[in-house]
Amino acid sequence: MKEAKQTLHRVIGIIWLLAAVVLAAGLVVWIFHPFSILPYVLGEVLGSGVSTLLMLHRFSTLDLELDLERKSAVNHSKVMATLRSIAALAALFAGFRFPWLFHPATTFAGLFATKAAALLYPVIFREKSISDSSLSENKY
Repeated sequence: MKEAKQTLHRVIGIIWLLAAVVLAAGLVVWIFHPFSILPYVLGEVLGSGVSTLLMLHRFSTLDLELDLERKSAVNHSKVMATLRSIAALAALFAGFRFPWLFHPATTFAGLFATKAAALLYPVIFREKSISDSSLSENKY
């Protein structure tokens, strides 16, 4: 369980690192082409905040589902995945419905950070495997 919490914290850290990259890129673009910066930042914060909540929800439901019977766990997993999808769609809807408050592109970028963080995790936190360490020790 300790490793799972560490992984959760690392993934959330990657989500906010990606948010910082998007915001930094926006500031560079803003220098050359001024635009309203507040919706840009608020959209990224909304998307990344919802991504963080979705990761916390995913972690808590997975922990619960490991204690359930197989059929109940599968049904619970489907319902919880639907709720997470609805939450992500609601955030994206807010971005498109209130573009003067939340920029839709940065809201999407913040939401997409969930997927990007999951893909980047093994690259950033690569652990040496047994075969890698034994190969490096056997070199002449």
